[in-house]
Amino acid sequence: MIWMQTSSGRAFDLLDPKVADVDLVNDVGPALARSGRYAGAVPGGTFSIAQHCVVGCDALMQETGRADLAAWFLLHDAHEAYIGDITSPMAMALDALVSRSLEHITGAKNSDRKVLGRSQFKQALGYLKLRCDLAIHAAAGINRPSDADSEIIHAMDLRMLKAERDQLCARPPRPWHPSIESAKPVPMRGRLTIWPWTKAADEWLQRLRIYCPNANGL
Repeated sequence: MIWMQTSSGRAFDLLDPKVADVDLVNDVGPALARSGRYAGAVPGGTFSIAQHCVVGCDALMQETGRADLAAWFLLHDAHEAYIGDITSPMAMALDALVSRSLEHITGAKNSDRKVLGRSQFKQALGYLKLRCDLAIHAAAGINRPSDADSEIIHAMDLRMLKAERDQLCARPPRPWHPSIESAKPVPMRGRLTIWPWTKAADEWLQRLRIYCPNANGL
């Protein structure tokens, strides 16, 4: 068992998480509220994962009127309460290093990267996220999103990323990925401000009560 200790003192098995070990109220919400996005590289303070999820959740509800999409967005990063926020540049760097290491060891050609390092790293990380997500969604009393709905969630994630970058981060020294640069604006009242972690946790829990009323522990 490879496990981590949560805020409430539970042993959370990272390779085989159990629904009974997911405490959305005392572990997930507070951990997301205390965890900063962008590896903390926001000049004005710590912009939390919880606030990101709340603002995107509200935006999706405003745009679509669908409570299920709001619930899925609220929980789309919930696994980061257990495995942390691995930024996209860090994931890409690790992916590249694993690939190069395997090429050196095996003599694999560049054309073999998809079969070796890249697929292995991404599959391992994806497996950890999926197993956590399955337990979290079950604990929240909701089903997993369909592929089509997952695309909507992903699109809002990119839109939130662009809004956060433009409103909170330093001026980009280079363009970001085209999918971010071309993302549609997010409907919100005014500009983003950074919430204290206690407010972020409270707002996240409030949305959980609204959109996941059957969640364990409510």
